Amino acid sequence: MAGASTTATIRPLTVADRDACVAVENAAFANPAHRASPEKFTYRLTVCPEACLGLFFVPSSAAAATDGELVAHVIATRCRGPRVTDASMGLPADWRTATTAPATAPAAAAAATPAHGAAQPPTPPPPPPPPSPLGNEPDGRTVAVHSLAVAPAVQGRGYGTQLVRAYLQRLADTGRDLDPPVDRVALICQDYLVGYYEKLAFVNLGPSAAQFGGGGWFDMVYDLRKSGVASNEP
Repeated sequence: MAGASTTATIRPLTVADRDACVAVENAAFANPAHRASPEKFTYRLTVCPEACLGLFFVPSSAAAATDGELVAHVIATRCRGPRVTDASMGLPADWRTATTAPATAPAAAAAATPAHGAAQPPTPPPPPPPPSPLGNEPDGRTVAVHSLAVAPAVQGRGYGTQLVRAYLQRLADTGRDLDPPVDRVALICQDYLVGYYEKLAFVNLGPSAAQFGGGGWFDMVYDLRKSGVASNEP
């Protein structure tokens, strides 16, 4: 953990950080029902890495920032609605296939030809399947935070707040350049954390309809447009 020979560094997360994220998540949340599964981490870090950020303790002797120890993370995806929902926290059953499947090749022309000798036109590929109603919505203008976790050994020392502020500033600075741009950051929290997020300029929208982990959540939203992020949303 942190010491005189380490530096707290914040950087984007990748799938290579998945195991470290799982370890921090499991240590930070005493209630297993409130933890994201390893598969959800893999999914979210694959489909929306630009919305995932981590705070690392990096030894002064490290060759690169990637050599550090993850102690806190923010994991998110996009959604179309203004609040986090059970659907936005979901995991599409076929996400690996949908993410990695190659484009369908045009069918070969039929060997038989019409009477006039013209070549048989190729059969068009079937239409792609409809997008899953669960998980990441790439065209969404809301960043839906699914996990803010801090390793217990460093809780209460301001690292979570440091990471959240850096996260919000990063989105305020770069959100207009994303396609589509993002307008807000949404999350759900238990009642005892409402005041914490309000101090970070989140607005409490009241009890959430989300029932993840047994429910009892509150909807919190941070408006990036008030931080200067341009928006063309009607």
